[in-house]
Amino acid sequence: MPKVKKPMTLVVIDGAAEKVHMALMMGATAAAMGRPVLYFFSKSAVKAVTTDASNLLSYGDGKTQADMDAVLEENGIADTALLMDALAALNVRFIACESAMAEHNVTVDDLIKRPQIEIGGIAEIIEKGTGGDWLTF
Repeated sequence: MPKVKKPMTLVVIDGAAEKVHMALMMGATAAAMGRPVLYFFSKSAVKAVTTDASNLLSYGDGKTQADMDAVLEENGIADTALLMDALAALNVRFIACESAMAEHNVTVDDLIKRPQIEIGGIAEIIEKGTGGDWLTF
């Protein structure tokens, strides 16, 4: 009988591009290893799942996620777009915090389409994350 893999819940609350990127790398690796993965984007990190994320997330002194992604691509490292595409292909679940969306003026129309973003709250992730590992970024 195959061993059931524990789920991994990644709570992303910091809108710093490097932290979001690291969370995406952790989840992509876990999903590729067969673990069910759930992301919960809250606080300023909710901007990471918007169509304008590359301009909204900070990277160092006055730089943005777009600047970070250029450095990553130049060095042969998976950038944010590649990781998001891989996570979508691996059927990873993404939830944007409804309260954080209101706090940061993010609307449903602002959210990316791939991967699909659900809207929910803390109760949902507590219920879905039971029995697994939790990481916060």
